[in-house]
Amino acid sequence: MSMRANACPCCGGSLLRHVRHGEVYWFCKTCWQEVPVLTINHIPKVEGRSTGAVPQPAVKS
Repeated sequence: MSMRANACPCCGGSLLRHVRHGEVYWFCKTCWQEVPVLTINHIPKVEGRSTGAVPQPAVKS
């Protein structure tokens, strides 16, 4: 894991990993804020999501 991933989103300070009541979280030793662990294991497929393709009208020749 890169050091950039362990930077506080509030101040950019170093984060320390902590465990309390069975929950893992990050703690910034610069601004004294608790930062939740934000991870995405998988992105759900959303029905009707746009693929970026725009339908084009047929051209008569």
